[in-house]
Amino acid sequence: MRISLLALASTLALGACAVGPGYERPPTPVPTAYRGDTLQLVRDTAAAIAPRVPPVATPADTVAPTWDQTLGDTVLLALMDTARVHNQDLQATIAITREFQARYAIDRSGFYPQINLFGAGGTGKSKAIGAPSVTSDFYDATAEASWELDLWGRVRRTSQAGKAAYFARTEDLRGAELSLAAAVATGYFGVLELDQQMLVAERTLAAQRATADLSRRRYQEGQVSRLDVLQFDAQAQETQAQLAVIARLRSEEENALSTLVGLPPRGLPRGLPLPDQVSNFDVPQGLPSDLLSRRPDVRAAEEDLRAATARIGAEWGGRLPQVTLTGQYGYVSDDLSSLFESQNNTNALFVGITVPLFTGGRLQGQVDVAEAQAEQARARYEQVVLLALQDVENALVAIRTTREQLAAQAAQVGSLSESLTLVQHRYENGLASYLEVLDAQRSLFNAELSLARAQALQLSSGVRLYKALGGPWSELGTARE
Repeated sequence: MRISLLALASTLALGACAVGPGYERPPTPVPTAYRGDTLQLVRDTAAAIAPRVPPVATPADTVAPTWDQTLGDTVLLALMDTARVHNQDLQATIAITREFQARYAIDRSGFYPQINLFGAGGTGKSKAIGAPSVTSDFYDATAEASWELDLWGRVRRTSQAGKAAYFARTEDLRGAELSLAAAVATGYFGVLELDQQMLVAERTLAAQRATADLSRRRYQEGQVSRLDVLQFDAQAQETQAQLAVIARLRSEEENALSTLVGLPPRGLPRGLPLPDQVSNFDVPQGLPSDLLSRRPDVRAAEEDLRAATARIGAEWGGRLPQVTLTGQYGYVSDDLSSLFESQNNTNALFVGITVPLFTGGRLQGQVDVAEAQAEQARARYEQVVLLALQDVENALVAIRTTREQLAAQAAQVGSLSESLTLVQHRYENGLASYLEVLDAQRSLFNAELSLARAQALQLSSGVRLYKALGGPWSELGTARE
């Protein structure tokens, strides 16, 4: 009879249905092409947005795609590696992921029998009316197992919710690492921009001082007035002041970057200079829109929706009868030395059924709460997808426009550099005034500072696109058109 009961319970458990709605990905808007791109994109389908996340064993497996596929600066890559180890915000996110991994293990435990060992021993005294008191010993060693049959899929839905919540947190970890790496890259390019501006300012200051010396010699020869000398000296002093401002800003930027990577404020090493970074930087003009499927925030939002949907079934299961198998096996004796002898063996097997009859609306309220939370998660998922599309559009527009801006800025620097050479030659020959030289020097200086800003902006736009796509575009391979 006992074997038949166990077989019946196993059959019921294996054939159990799961109450509540199954998960279905909501339809999401997917463009046939991004407006910011210059080529037609590969058409995506809604099913390609946020595909199923594979199981993740440890947080170490959730690292974002490596930046060396896109950036070739070894110093920058080393700073990113340092940030992954020492940034405390990222360490907190790793700890959250471990927490939800442990919570998932708790949720899965409902699939298995819960086994406990119980032992007791002592002496008791009893006394009947008119009879002497009797002292007796009692010893008990029992193993007890209980197992809830998952007839309605309540445990299964709870486990599904825990698994999805864990996967969502691993995606949060990927997103945090991706954002941290992007912030490090942007900060690093900001430092390189100020390095380049320092070089421009120092070169300009040297040229201005040389021009001031020339005007001073010409003044001593009586060819120009003292006003020329004073004006050239004043412009050199203005550049000297700007050089001090740039040096201060660079120091502050380095300190901020040091803190971001988890180090005390300090000077940082450099890799490739800013112009070389731009030369090595290449963004393809055709990007498949299914790259959005790698975005951690999209994947996390879908996993949160999956978890919320599963919790509806778990709450529905709480309204239905619960069947529990309870078994006991042990020994009971009044003599400790003979406790484990066969004649003291005791065992039992029970089937318990709990049927909720009246809870004052508590169980239905829990179902209503779960359904409302699923609606919230669905709305958040759809909004995240829309924001992801917006991010990619904006990043592609930024890439295109900064490329055009950089080309125009470089052409302007070339023109102004040639113009300054000509006007200086005319000034040396007495054919141009000091005002023309001053204006040409100032215009070239400002244009070269703007060129450095445009170069850094081009690189930062690339980082922005990398982050918007959830990884490097060098994985495209044959996916490009």
